[in-house]
Parts: sequence; C-alpha cells; structure tokens
Amino acid sequence: MKKTLPIFLALFLLSFSACSTQRTVLTGSRIQGLPTNTKTVDLLIEQLKSPRPQRDMAYKRLIEIGEPAVPKLLKLLNSDDPDMREYAAAILGSIGDKRAVKPLIAMLQGHRRRRYIAAWALGMMRAKQAIGPLVDALSVKNDAIRKEATRALINLGPDAVPALIAALKSPDTDTREFSIRALGEIEDKRAEEPIIGLLNDKNSGVTEVAALALGSVGTGKSIPPLIKTLDSRDVTTKVNASISLGQLGAKAAIPMLTAMMKTDKDSYVRQWCARALENITGRKYKYKNENGVMVFPYNLYR
Repeated sequence: MKKTLPIFLALFLLSFSACSTQRTVLTGSRIQGLPTNTKTVDLLIEQLKSPRPQRDMAYKRLIEIGEPAVPKLLKLLNSDDPDMREYAAAILGSIGDKRAVKPLIAMLQGHRRRRYIAAWALGMMRAKQAIGPLVDALSVKNDAIRKEATRALINLGPDAVPALIAALKSPDTDTREFSIRALGEIEDKRAEEPIIGLLNDKNSGVTEVAALALGSVGTGKSIPPLIKTLDSRDVTTKVNASISLGQLGAKAAIPMLTAMMKTDKDSYVRQWCARALENITGRKYKYKNENGVMVFPYNLYR
C-alpha cells in the first residue's frame, strides 16, 4: 500500500521549505564584494537576521558603506524586532551621521526594549544635542541605560560638564551618583566644589562616589573635607576618601591615616590607609590584615 503523509504534515513541510528559502545566507567573501547601492543595503540588513559570522560581516559592511545606508537604518529604528533596532542604532552610532541624532534621542526617550544602545550610539557620535536627554536618562530605573548614558556623557567630555554639575542638585539619587561618576572620569576641575558639597549627602552611594571623584577633580581645597570624611561610618566612603587623599599627596592627612591604619576595626580600611600613606610619602607601610598578621598591601598590578 502506498504510504502518504497526513495532509496537515505535508502542508507544514511545504510551508517550512518556503520560509527557509526566503533568506539567502551569504558568505563573508560575497558580503565584502557587494557593490554600494540600495539593493546591497537591503540585502545586508536582511543578513543581520542570519547566524554568525554572516551577521557580523553584514554589520561591518554596513558601517563601511556609511552614509548611503543611513536612510534604511533610520527606518529600522522603528522595527518591531528589538534585535534589529539594536543593530540599526549601533551601526548608526558607528557611522556618525548627524541625521541619526534626533531619531536616536527619540529612541532613548521612548519606552521600547534595548534603548540603552541609543545612549551608546549618541556617545559614539559625541552628539552635543543629546547632553540633556543623556543626563535625564541617568534617572531611569534601568542599569544598562544609566551605565551607557554615563559612558556617553564621559565621551562628550568638557561639553557635558555644565549639565552634569547642574544635575548634582537633582532630588534623584541615581542622577547625583552617576553624574559624579561621569565628572570624576572627565576630570574637570569645575566640578570640585559642587562634589565637595556632596560629601555630606544623605545617601551613602552618593558620598562614596563623591569621595572617590575628588581624587580626580580635586585640588588642595578638597583635602580638609576629605580628611573630615575619614570619620564616616560608611566603610566604602572612608576607603574612597583615603584613596583620594593618596592621589592628592595630602601630607596633612598623614597623622589620621596612620592612626586609622593601626586602629580601624575594618581590615579593608586599614589596607587602603597603608596604600594612601605610601602614595603620599613614597614609603611602604605594613597593616594588620583580617587574620591579625602584619603585612604590606598586595601589589594591585601583579
């Protein structure tokens, strides 16, 4: 008897066969050899849905094509597929075409998934127009968005400093904290006094990053308030204050750092006081570790 497939299975297989032939997966050499035209851009965008390494080759080729690919990529920012939105934003950020700035800002300010990539792209483009929206993004309750917005503002450097200093007055804790992080990385002295003011912030996360940032943006003005901060009840704030005092070569802090290195209850604090003293004096100091043994701080670069 002749065996036949059930009709529903036959229809499924026909449908699967048709779908599997819709997308042509190109080899890397063929992708590199494609001419620069609209059809190529369409084909490369389709290849972004392919497995690696074809997807990666298409991604790189679209960046190489540059401006001619921008209109299609801008449309792709509105795709229902979060992967395609992410690829489009990343490629646009790497190309750096100014036409992408407003759409990327809109993406950042929207509510769809993967919008952290818009912050990354705007940072890559060093888009001054995006400084305000990037600062606003520091308050978004999403770690990826806050981190990429912070990195973007760091990339924007001194241009972002006035807006970041203004953000230090925000009632939002995350905005204050991540603004300080960015200012510390930019290392702009304009931020010194505003950050000194946050050593007394009610939030320990803010005081911790403020104490550390002053090692980068601080001058002699920062030394007295940092010495006072060594009395903090927060261990990380004390450690960060000692780090900054060491970076600033604060000789006035030697007596207190020496006392803390010998008597503080926390071995982590004692260790970083020893490191700070070494930075200030050029001499090595032993401290009592968590096992009660007198040791030199371990080499951070080993």
